[in-house]
Amino acid sequence: MPWKPRAPDPTTWDVLHPGVPSWLEAPLFDWVQRTVLSVAIPQTTLVPMPVLGTTQDPITKMLQEFDLATRRDTPLQVSRNRDGMRGVRTDMTVDEWLEFVGFLVYYANGNWLGDQRIEELSVLLARAGSEWTVGEHDGGRGLVKRVPEGVAVAARATVESSTSAGMLLGEAWHAVFGRNPDPEEAYEKAIKAVEEAGAGVVAPKNVRATLGTMVRDMKAQSDWSLPLDTEESGAPVRMAETLWQGQESRHGGNGYRKPTPEEAESAVLLAVPLVQWFTSGLLARRKPSVRRSSAQDVPMASSP
Repeated sequence: MPWKPRAPDPTTWDVLHPGVPSWLEAPLFDWVQRTVLSVAIPQTTLVPMPVLGTTQDPITKMLQEFDLATRRDTPLQVSRNRDGMRGVRTDMTVDEWLEFVGFLVYYANGNWLGDQRIEELSVLLARAGSEWTVGEHDGGRGLVKRVPEGVAVAARATVESSTSAGMLLGEAWHAVFGRNPDPEEAYEKAIKAVEEAGAGVVAPKNVRATLGTMVRDMKAQSDWSLPLDTEESGAPVRMAETLWQGQESRHGGNGYRKPTPEEAESAVLLAVPLVQWFTSGLLARRKPSVRRSSAQDVPMASSP
């Protein structure tokens, strides 16, 4: 288990770093070097290896594939001939370097050692607090934004709203994306943020309201929705129920287990729109629209 420094200010939520921050530069370069060797060169070879830098050199072929795919003006092999992979890195911008890392992930997928390298990269990016992670890209595996930009913008606006729910959401965000990830803390704070935003609206007289009782009340009242003329305008109630039921760590005894990092991320990203909808008043009790009423009130045909 890696050493963890003392926790920073828990109210600082913006903890996903763009590009290649200074602390990631050296370990990422080391990963690229090891991956290039393990992916381009076969595990065993029964014939003498071709001379490095020739067109038969497997690393040269791989670099040429990248040149072709990116329409690169100066071949990477020129950089490699000058100073190995260090020359390649020197001649690339940060964006090009990340593109090359994504190319290696795609290239490594299914390789005899590639899957191990991909897992190493996933861990490295998470520990560095990078906004990038390994995910599905163009039908294969590659680098993707850990949180889509639009979601991050919405989260920032909600966190910076100066409400207690926004502060709790910021702490949840930091607990899942920060340098000291704590999935259990993140999930709990995500639920508390939604409770803080919505309990006074859903159950103003219940001082002990929880997300579970909020969901129960909203389902019983059956008229909570967004201002959308669609049968799915009540989807936020199901979202809140999903968030509540997914927290298995609230159960004692045999039902207890800590949430996984993926579950915690999902919980926090579920909480973002719920907090925003409650605090803005968009999620409220409304009379069913004509369209939804007519769809729900049509009697079913009797059986012959």
